[in-house]
Amino acid sequence: MGSSVALLAIPALPLLAAGLLPAAGRLGARGLPWLAAAVTAAALALALWLGAGILAGTPVTVSVPWAPATGLDLTFLADGLSLLFVLLILGIGLLVIAFARHYFGPDEALPRFYAELMLFMAAMLGIVTAGNLLLLVVFWELTSIASFLLIGFWDRDPAARAGAYQSLIVTGVGGLALLAGVLVLGGAAGTFELAALAGRAAEVRALPEAPVALGLILLGAFTKSAQVPFHFWLPSAMAAPTPVSAYLHSATMVKAGIFLLARLWPIFAATELWFYAVTGCGAATMLVGGWTALRHTDLKRILAYSTVSQLGLITMLYGLGTEAAAIAATFHILNHAAFKAALFMSAGIVDHEAGSRDLARLGGLRRHLPRTTVLVAIAAAAMTGIAPLNGFLSKELFYEATLPGHVATAWPWLLPLVAVAGSALTAAYSLRLVVGAFFGPEGTYPKHPHEPPAGMRVPVELLVALCIAIGLAPNLLATPLLGAAAGAVVAHGVHPHLALWHGLTPALAMSAAGITAGTLLYVARRRSARAALPPRLGTSAGEIYDALVRGLLAGAHGLTDAYQTGRLRTYVAVLLGTVLALGAWSARHGSGVPVLAAATEAPQGTGVITLLTVGGAASVCALYRYRWPSVLALALVGALVAIFFAWMSAPDLVLTQLLVETVTTILVVLVLYFLPKQARILEPRARLVGDGLLALAVGTGAAAAIYAVLRRPFDSISSYHIANSLPAGGGGNVVNVILVDFRGYDTLGEITVLAIAAVGVLALVRAGRRTAA
Repeated sequence: MGSSVALLAIPALPLLAAGLLPAAGRLGARGLPWLAAAVTAAALALALWLGAGILAGTPVTVSVPWAPATGLDLTFLADGLSLLFVLLILGIGLLVIAFARHYFGPDEALPRFYAELMLFMAAMLGIVTAGNLLLLVVFWELTSIASFLLIGFWDRDPAARAGAYQSLIVTGVGGLALLAGVLVLGGAAGTFELAALAGRAAEVRALPEAPVALGLILLGAFTKSAQVPFHFWLPSAMAAPTPVSAYLHSATMVKAGIFLLARLWPIFAATELWFYAVTGCGAATMLVGGWTALRHTDLKRILAYSTVSQLGLITMLYGLGTEAAAIAATFHILNHAAFKAALFMSAGIVDHEAGSRDLARLGGLRRHLPRTTVLVAIAAAAMTGIAPLNGFLSKELFYEATLPGHVATAWPWLLPLVAVAGSALTAAYSLRLVVGAFFGPEGTYPKHPHEPPAGMRVPVELLVALCIAIGLAPNLLATPLLGAAAGAVVAHGVHPHLALWHGLTPALAMSAAGITAGTLLYVARRRSARAALPPRLGTSAGEIYDALVRGLLAGAHGLTDAYQTGRLRTYVAVLLGTVLALGAWSARHGSGVPVLAAATEAPQGTGVITLLTVGGAASVCALYRYRWPSVLALALVGALVAIFFAWMSAPDLVLTQLLVETVTTILVVLVLYFLPKQARILEPRARLVGDGLLALAVGTGAAAAIYAVLRRPFDSISSYHIANSLPAGGGGNVVNVILVDFRGYDTLGEITVLAIAAVGVLALVRAGRRTAA
C-alpha cells in the first residue's frame, strides 16, 4: 500500500464504518464495540506506518481535483502536526470505545452511538489532514453536525437536547464566520492551499483583506475551542454521555480550533492583530474558566471549565508568536489530551458506580474506589503541573515562554503574572476535584460504590501511565513527535530538549508560586461560608446567549404573525412586493441593460393582437364579479401565447404551452368548484387602491424587464451547446445534455422541489386520515 492510499484510507475507514454500523445491530452490545474498535485500530495502524516517514522528515500529500474552478481540491496533508492529532484522535478514540462498552447498558441505542462516534472521528481526521482550506471547512461543519448528534444522544433528556442545540448554534455561527474568512483569504491570495499560503506568508500578511479574513477565521476558531465569550456551550454539553465528553472535550472537537490556530501560525503569527487577539482571548479564557470551575459541584462541569481554562492556556501560547511558545503549546496539546481524557473517564466511573457526580453527595470514595482514587490523583497532579508528570514539563515551557526575555510587550511582567494566576486556579480546582470526591467523610451515595470492571479502568490506567512515562522519559517518548509537530507549526525544523530539572530557574519559581497560591486559595475556599460559590464575574455569556436567542425567537414570531395571516392576498402582496423591490434595487445599483437603437424584429400585427387580447382579458377580470369568465379570459391569453410561439416556428414550445395551460385551467376550475360562484368584494376602498397600485407597479416592472430583454443584442449560446454536447457531456441529444450537465443544478433544484412537494402531499394525506379517524 502506498503512502497516498494510506493517507486517504485513514479518514475513509471510520466514515465507511459510520455507514455500516447502523445496519450491524445484530452484533449486539458485545459485537458493535469490537467492530468499531477494529476499524479504529486499522486506521491507527496506518497512521503509525505513515508516522515513521513523517518523523524522518517526509510529509505525505495527496491532491485530487474536485472543483478546480472554485479552488476546492481534495488535498490531504500529513505532516508532523497532522500526525500528532491523528494519533490523539485514533488512540484516545480506541480507549473511549473500550470504555463505552462497559459504560452503556444493553438497552441503549448502541448502533446509533457507534455510528455517530465513527462519523465524528472521520470528520476530525478530515480536519487535521486537510491541505485545502475549503476542504477543511467542509469537515469542520461535519464535526458540528456529528457533535450535535453525540451531545444529544440521550434525546429524551431536555438538558441533552438544550446542550446539543446550543453547541450547534454557537459552533455553526462560528463555522459561517470561518467560511467567510476563508473565502476572503483565498480570494485575495488566489489560492486555498495551505502549503501555498504558508509559502507566501509575507505576501498574504500584506494583503489589505488579510485583517478581515483573519478576524473572521479567529471567530470560527474561538467558537469551536470554547474561548471567551463563547465558552458557555462547552459545560452545557456535559449532558452528553461521559464517553462522548471524554472524547469530544479532551482530544477532538475542542482541539479543532486549536489545530486551526497552529495551521495559521506560520502565516499570521507575526502580525499585531494575531498577538493581541489570540493572546488576549486565551489569557481571559484561562482565568475565567479556572475561576468558574470553582463555582460548580458537578464533577463533569468542573472538568468542563477546567478544559476551557486549559484551552485558553494553549491559545495564549500560540498567540505569543514565538517559537518557544509554539513548542510549549504543541506539547501541552498532547499532555492535556492524556490527563483530561483520564479525568473525564474517571468522572464517568464515579457516576457509574456511586450514582452521582455531585460533590455535595460524594466524599470518602477512596475507601470504596482505592485504585480509581490513585488514578484521579495522578491525572489531577499532571493537570496541576507537578513533577515528575507530563504536565510539569509543558507548564515549565509555558512559564518560560511568558518571561520578558522571550516576548516583548509594553508590560513585561503582565504575562508571567497571568501565567501564575492561571496555574493557581488549576491547582485550586484540581484539589477540589480530588479532595471533594475521594477524601473526607463518606457521602450519601445513591448506589453502593465499588471498583469498576477492568474494561472501564484499563483505559484510564493506560492514560495515567502515559502521563507518568512522558514525565520520566520525555526525550524517548515525546521529543520525536513534538519536534515533528512543532516543526510543522513554525515551518522549520526544531529540536526541543525536555528535562525534569533545569536548575533553579524563574520558571521553577513560577511553578512553585502557582501551586502554593492555588493551595491557599483552595484552603480559603474551604473555610469560606460560601465554599461552593465564589463571586460571579458579572453577567455570564450563557445568559447573554439565552437573551439573544429569546429576542431572535420573539422577533421571528412577530414577523411571522405579521405576514402569515392565512390570507392569500397577503402572501401574493408580499411575494410581488419583494420581487418588485429587488428588481428596482438591481436596476438602480446594477450595471444596467444596454438598449439598442433597433428592437428585435417581430412578425407584423402581433403587437396589436397581443394588446387587444390582454386588454380584453384584463377588462373581463376587472368588470365581471363571476369567476368563470375570468378563468376563461386568462386561458385565452395562454392560447394566444401558444399561437405566438407557433408564429415564431417553435412547435415544442407550442405543445408545452398548451399542455401547461390546459392543466392549469383544469386545476383552477376544480378549485373554484368549492368556492362561491360570485366574488364578493368586502375589502376597504383604501386596500383596493393599494392592491391596484401594487398590480400596476408589478405590471409596469414586468413590461419594462421584457422590453429591455427584447432590445438586448441577440447572441445565442446554442452553437456552444451543440459543439460541446458530445465531447464535454458525452451525449448526442443536446437537450438532454443541457438539462443533465450544462444546467444540472437547475434540474437538481426542480427535482428537489418535486420531492418537497411530494413530502408535503404525503403529510397532508396522513393528517387527513388522522382527522377522519
